[in-house]
Formats: sequence, structure tokens, C-alpha cells
Amino acid sequence: MNYPLFETLCIERGVLHNAPFHQARYAQSLRRFYGKSAVIIHDLSEIIKNHTALFQSIETPIIRCRIDYNRSNYQINCFPYERKNYLKFQPVICNDIDYGLKYANRDMLNRLLAQKDDCDEIMIIKQGKVTDCSIGNLVFRQGSQWFTPDSPLLAGTQRAKLLAEKRIKERSIYAENLAEFDEIRLINALNPLQI
Repeated sequence: MNYPLFETLCIERGVLHNAPFHQARYAQSLRRFYGKSAVIIHDLSEIIKNHTALFQSIETPIIRCRIDYNRSNYQINCFPYERKNYLKFQPVICNDIDYGLKYANRDMLNRLLAQKDDCDEIMIIKQGKVTDCSIGNLVFRQGSQWFTPDSPLLAGTQRAKLLAEKRIKERSIYAENLAEFDEIRLINALNPLQI
């Protein structure tokens, strides 16, 4: 079966994080991919509840749960997860990348990631503006304020949560202005902004 889209969720010590943000993106993605008539038939929180046996045997405190889906079906997989520190980012220019939905096909992202050299991750530059890295959104600290690019490839759930909580602000970030920032962090469903 073909599953063109997916969601990655964080289950930490048995608790599902950011469920409303994932559910909203799931619904929006279905409508964008299949058209406005797409019917939202799954509740991601219910999927997790119905598959607790998948992650109960995993002994790490953090579990990466991947739900691949199409218009009517899904498949779920769970994996142990350990957070990493991403300290060095390799800027990579790609002006034709389009990743507005969380597509299962990540070939372009993987080709870009192969250019990271000895860095921990890449920083994708599109039309001169900073967008994302290969596995999440980016946030930049300037003094005590955190900013996220206003041109993300994919509007992530952690990013949406931090914007809603007013812990980060959107702004245009150009590759030529990166030296203005004191720190860069990667955020995604499994990596919150810890300050």
C-alpha cells in the first residue's frame, strides 16, 4: 500500500506530546494532498492508544512514533529515540526544493544531507533565505530572544507550539546575516527548545 505522507510523534514516558498540533497538520495535509473533500477519519491520539503494545516494550524514555498514511489507511511504527546535540550546520543552497507537506519521499532532503561534510546537520538556503534543516525547523538566538525563519519548508508542530506560546518569533533570516545570531538550534517533534 502507498503512504505518501507521514507524521512523527514523540511519546515520552508514555505521554504523547503536541497531539493537537499533529492532528491539525494531519488534517491540513490530507486536504492539501487529496483535495478539500478529503475526510479526516483518524484521530492520531486514538491511533496511539490503540497501539500501545507497540511501544510498551521499548525501554527508552523517549519513543519516536511514525505514522505513515494515505486518504483512508495508515501504518504505525515505534522506535527508541535518544536526543542529540546539533552544534554545527552546513549551509546548503537549493532553490527548487518543495517540502510543504511531510512527504514520505525524502530523496531531495537526503541528497542535500549528503552535503553536510563534518557538520551535524544542514541548513537549507532557498532564494537567499534560511528555511529548515533536513529533519526539522531551526531557531536562532539573538541575545535573549529566539527567532525562526518566516520561510520554513515545512511548518513543524514544535515550531507551531513555540509560536503559539510566544517563546519564539518569526522573521526573515538571510544566509548573509547568520553572523548576527549567537546560537542555532534544531527543533522538531522529538527535540523541543530547551533553554
